[in-house]
Amino acid sequence: MIRVSGVNDSNAEVVWRVHDLMDEAQGLRTTTADIEIVGGDQSITLVGRIRTEPLYDLADHLARQAAGSWTVDNQLIDDERLAMQVSTRIATDPRTAETGLWIDVFFGVVRVTGSLHGQQEREAVLELAASVPGVVSVEDMTSIER
Repeated sequence: MIRVSGVNDSNAEVVWRVHDLMDEAQGLRTTTADIEIVGGDQSITLVGRIRTEPLYDLADHLARQAAGSWTVDNQLIDDERLAMQVSTRIATDPRTAETGLWIDVFFGVVRVTGSLHGQQEREAVLELAASVPGVVSVEDMTSIER
């Protein structure tokens, strides 16, 4: 869904130009993207969630193209980047560096799957995943090895 807010007489033309260009882009229109275009004083801010980095880049490119000389602040969170940040956080913490986990993210909901060595390791993994900015919640699909 692509929506707008903060529209007023001084920014309506540019805000709607950004909206229309994004709405014409099949990749953004047909995915589960949740993008809000916020109009400001000669600025556009993109907020929300998007599935992939290429879609993030597409939204950024289209907004900048439509906004012309206006400032564009892209605050979209893409799930691929978020999954990488969660994986990195878990892999670089000494409590969890030896884990073999799969991390999947869907609109900020992190699903952690795999086998862990004990309850302390599980708690550390879940704590680390939840601590990454942009994570909405964490689903624990892990098991403890016996």
